[in-house]
Amino acid sequence: MGSTAPTLPIQECFVSIQGEGALVGVPSTFVRVSGCNLRCTWCDSPKTSWQPAGEATAHADLLQRCAQGPRHVVLTGGEPLLFAGIASLSRELGRRGHHVTIETAGSVWLEALACDLISVSPKLRHSTPWQRAPALASRHEGARWAPSVIRRLIAGFAWQLKFVVRHADERLLAADIDEIEVSLQALQVSDKDRQHVLLMPECTDPSKLGSAYGAIARACQERNFRVGQRLHIHAFGHQPGT
Repeated sequence: MGSTAPTLPIQECFVSIQGEGALVGVPSTFVRVSGCNLRCTWCDSPKTSWQPAGEATAHADLLQRCAQGPRHVVLTGGEPLLFAGIASLSRELGRRGHHVTIETAGSVWLEALACDLISVSPKLRHSTPWQRAPALASRHEGARWAPSVIRRLIAGFAWQLKFVVRHADERLLAADIDEIEVSLQALQVSDKDRQHVLLMPECTDPSKLGSAYGAIARACQERNFRVGQRLHIHAFGHQPGT
């Protein structure tokens, strides 16, 4: 009997610009898996988590799509590290000369990854859907923060940490920053490495992003963080495939 070609549950695969993080503005192919172990109350890709949808897609098809697009490839989700096939796909993309970014919440570990940048977005307490879905909230709360996993990820790869913060209320923003500081201590992030920490406003309205950046700018200046842009929302609005 022949072996079955490896597949991944893919919600969308598209070419756009990287809208977030250190590589903002870089043309990239995005491979978005469907499936997540978390249920963030503000999730901006609900078809990978709250209402998961996607098609089983062969590695060969994904590799062909990436070969037809930019050198940079972003493996994202959902939570890509839930799927063993992401490891073999990442290795093959690297072997073919692609620059690979993996975007993860850092809540699960996957062996044998290969990437040029691990982009970790740890979920703060305000992500837990206590009001939206009480039955799921305890599971989310127990899974969202895994410092031992994140320490392994940032020890093994070039990295960035992206924290989604509440910008519209100074008191809530201050609480989020206090939580981030505690998190960075647990992750043993040094003073010189704080430049790899981005604060990203919880905002998907392009008309409000400018003021949202302004609200978090002072904290970034005082603490040597970076303002995390959402360029794709500025350019295209909050739309799938961007």
